[in-house]
Amino acid sequence: MTATMQPACYVFGIVPADAPLPANDGAGLAAGLRLVAAGDLAALVGSVPIDRPLGRAADLRSHDRVLSAVVAAGTPVLPMRFGAVVSGDHAVVDELLAPHRVEFGEALDTLRGRVQYTVKVRYDQDEVLRGLLATDPEIRRLRGRPDDRAAQLRLGERVVRALERMRPDDASEVLTALIGTVDVRVREVSGPDEVVNAAFLVDRDRAAAFERRAEELAAEHAGRLRIALVGPSAAYDFVGGD
Repeated sequence: MTATMQPACYVFGIVPADAPLPANDGAGLAAGLRLVAAGDLAALVGSVPIDRPLGRAADLRSHDRVLSAVVAAGTPVLPMRFGAVVSGDHAVVDELLAPHRVEFGEALDTLRGRVQYTVKVRYDQDEVLRGLLATDPEIRRLRGRPDDRAAQLRLGERVVRALERMRPDDASEVLTALIGTVDVRVREVSGPDEVVNAAFLVDRDRAAAFERRAEELAAEHAGRLRIALVGPSAAYDFVGGD
């Protein structure tokens, strides 16, 4: 007798077994959205496309919509990175939930009643450059030689070094103003104009106050720093060891 092969499961995240299914449109990866439970844990799973490879922009949007709905419902969730596929319901239990029951349970306890906010801060390049032109004679001199390629290269290097000197104090001011959350993960900056890229784990009952403080900071530093707040979202930065 040949065993029937189960269809592959797309795993959105790990939630308590008694979690309600989030509101969803049933489209894309959310088709057949359901819970696969083992004990007090469950995986929130959907369907993997069978007629094409996984990875379209619509798939990523579906992934984000489902997890956003889980967060909006107040359900703690360990989010899976986009593209997490398991061979079937049995594998979800045997390979995912059962072997990691303790660590998943502890992680969910940590995230219960908390959400992630991401704060990204960049320099307003035009405003900062005006300030540097006013205070640095060498930058003014090099800026005045637009047709000299070597001078423009030196200008770029000098501006980058100036931003690197400014960044620690500016980053510290932003982080200090927003600290007081449960935890913070500070990522490496990815460009010379980036000041802060940090994830904050915030208690839900303090989320509104956190948002207000971020808005106040943006107003206080308007014209020099551009502060963007993303969230509340699933706590990607507080799951696992990275």
